[in-house]
Amino acid sequence: MSNVSTVDIGFPDGRSYTISIADGLLDDSAIRTGVDASHAVVITERTILALGSTGPLARTVANLERRGMRVDTITFAGGEEQKNMSTVMDIMQQLYAVRGLDRKTLLVAVGGGVVGDIVGFVASIYLRGLAFVQVPTTLLAMVDSSVGGKTGVDFEQGKNLIGAFIQPCAVWVDTSVLTTLPPRELAAGMAEVIKYGIIADTEILTLCQELPPDTADYLDIVSRSCEIKAAIVIEDEHEITGVRASLNFGHTVGHALEGLTGYKRYKHGEAVAIGMVSAVHIGIAAGLTPPGLLDTLLKSLNGMGLPIDLPDDVSNEAIIELTCRDKKASAGVARYIIARDFGRMELHQLPVNVITAGLDRHRSAGSNHV
Repeated sequence: MSNVSTVDIGFPDGRSYTISIADGLLDDSAIRTGVDASHAVVITERTILALGSTGPLARTVANLERRGMRVDTITFAGGEEQKNMSTVMDIMQQLYAVRGLDRKTLLVAVGGGVVGDIVGFVASIYLRGLAFVQVPTTLLAMVDSSVGGKTGVDFEQGKNLIGAFIQPCAVWVDTSVLTTLPPRELAAGMAEVIKYGIIADTEILTLCQELPPDTADYLDIVSRSCEIKAAIVIEDEHEITGVRASLNFGHTVGHALEGLTGYKRYKHGEAVAIGMVSAVHIGIAAGLTPPGLLDTLLKSLNGMGLPIDLPDDVSNEAIIELTCRDKKASAGVARYIIARDFGRMELHQLPVNVITAGLDRHRSAGSNHV
């Protein structure tokens, strides 16, 4: 196993946790859980359970057992369509049946963003709060959703409308588990990395030319992404000052596309990729975003083979209607994260005619997008 790199997240009130990153990390019993616990419940989706004795679930359980911990396992059907209160209730029913579970029990989320969001939300409400560890198994979860404490589930009217801020006590990132993912899933994760390049550090875009061939090659990508997100989260944990809102660049239209296509057509990162392109076109239509930024964004997205076009069967009107119910909306009016330049993001409440002009610009761009 390569050396473990760490990213520490510390808040002004003294709370802190560590993100540990290495290729083969799950085989290291010295990595910190952040709490003293003798009992753990590992929660994952059934597709990860099916990976067997060499998969991340089995390796996580073995790691915890080597520490002398008693470990129980809970599974549920995965997928964005299962990210709802019904699944939350099912998991809590299973937790209630676990022998000896109490407030000192550690929950461990093994999976992608859906698993991490659901388990984190369960941890925030079951027994009025349990400690939990994130073990992300997708690239998107490693660079984004496992970090920062946002948890929750989807509501019929929108994505992530029910949830809570709760920080994990540790995040274990083992890039070796990326061997279980198809290229499409890896590319979807890279969309969030590209986002960091636009909103915070263009240098990271040098790592976004094509999919790396080896899992160890993702170490720098994950470490730098976590550093960027950690700095933003520490400054604005609960998205009050507007600093953390920059992490939602591309997500306003992206979330709408996911909802309008039943959470089945696009991976989250794919929807965000399209949403970033829309956000730039809207910014250009508003006279706020320099057109040259679009060239850089498209070069990285095309290098990953990510989608960039709005679907013909989803109308501007439907997108605008759903974005008005987005978490960032104010008084029923959508607000967009607009790139004034690289590393300079602003939250804007724009007139409908400007948003429509931007979406029309996106649709008519074809292969040019300039």
